[in-house]
Amino acid sequence: MNDIERAPDAGATLRSLLEQIWQLNRIAATQAPGQHSPSQYRTLALLVDSGPRRVGDLATEVHLSQPAMTKILHGLADSGAVARTTDPDDSRVTLVTITDAGRALLAERSRTIVEQLLPGFAELSDDDHGTLQKAVRILDGLTSQARTGATGVAE
Repeated sequence: MNDIERAPDAGATLRSLLEQIWQLNRIAATQAPGQHSPSQYRTLALLVDSGPRRVGDLATEVHLSQPAMTKILHGLADSGAVARTTDPDDSRVTLVTITDAGRALLAERSRTIVEQLLPGFAELSDDDHGTLQKAVRILDGLTSQARTGATGVAE
């Protein structure tokens, strides 16, 4: 079966996968509420992935208005999770960087979510656990390619 013939099945699989990820996110948000909003955690994760960013670029990537992103960044800055610096290439531009405290906050959030969701995963069979591990490797390859602009599917 070629890529074009697999596309409808791949699309259905991707939709189902996204729906399950959204479900896990909703469960995590209700069972393990954090001290910050989901948008703040998403912003911190984006800074980890992409490095220092302009406020407007962060707003675009998180799908918020620039004023909304500014409010999010004020909260993160007040907690010490991000720092603002002047762009060395353009002194008119402010860059936002995640701090060690922000990385620790994100790591703690991840630990809390895992602790809350782990009981449901602990009951998986070895085969199911292995399947999830394989899915994680595949998704890691796909997301790495998306970040770098490469094409193709990792296996």
